Amino acid sequence: MVASVVFVCTGNICRSVTAERVLQNHLERSGAEAVVDSAGISDEEAGNPIDPTQARVLKTAGYRTEDHVARQITSEWLAERDVAIAMTRRHHRALQNLIADLPAEVRPQLRMLREFDPRVAAEKAVDAPAPDVPDPWAGQLKNFEETLETIEVSVPGITDYLHSLAEQTR
Repeated sequence: MVASVVFVCTGNICRSVTAERVLQNHLERSGAEAVVDSAGISDEEAGNPIDPTQARVLKTAGYRTEDHVARQITSEWLAERDVAIAMTRRHHRALQNLIADLPAEVRPQLRMLREFDPRVAAEKAVDAPAPDVPDPWAGQLKNFEETLETIEVSVPGITDYLHSLAEQTR
């Protein structure tokens, strides 16, 4: 079985699409497989491409930026994923609300992206929630670069997690 993941942020034009593109690139380079996509909890950016500054940062780092259209997450979509990875606690709560009425057998696991950040794991107290991935939107270039860096250091842990999910269902 191939594991599936959806990354979720607010509008699906910065953080979640960056995580999608970085993980896809990582999987392609390593020869691993997973279904990977992204969405926002809001419909305010639906239909829009990647934020221009985030696209520039991604392209400079060697990631694909074309063919993205922002979308809003739905409970039906979540029912088709093994795991949903939120960028903030607010996104995590929105996902909890969306899956509340789904049958238990189709509810995805909900995780925070920074749970997979090795810098956080080394510092955080047991049972403390993972910190949010700050929103770079309307910020300075360095904010977009920091978002990319946070996601890049988290992707190896996400890859390992998806591999373990796929192994559990074989």
